Amino acid sequence: MVFRILGRMTKIEKEIKEEEAKYDLIIKNEAKIEPIVAEEDMEFKQGDIKPIRIKKIKIPPMSVLLICPYGRHRVGHVVAVGEEVPMPIDVEREVDMAMFACGFEGEVKKGDLIGMLLILAAEKRE
Repeated sequence: MVFRILGRMTKIEKEIKEEEAKYDLIIKNEAKIEPIVAEEDMEFKQGDIKPIRIKKIKIPPMSVLLICPYGRHRVGHVVAVGEEVPMPIDVEREVDMAMFACGFEGEVKKGDLIGMLLILAAEKRE
């Protein structure tokens, strides 16, 4: 299975040249806020930074993501979201993992709200 993932990633990387990956974007007046909800129980010690599975969130093409800086869980904070294979901004994406940084020893339980994701609509500047 790892081979398939690396094979797909290599193919995508070859298809995307550095110049094609650069975007000059216009942020539209459209935004959506989605809760980031844990999909598994996990224990943390102070200082841990670990990935945690989250409820899937669909990301429309040409969307810019921001993690809300307001802490939503007493144990720690989401610092990033993503999926197994990072996809370009101009295709539909679906995040299912979050990187969780722990400030206090404790536990995250399945169903806990651990953060908020701001999804901003954008378009390419011509």
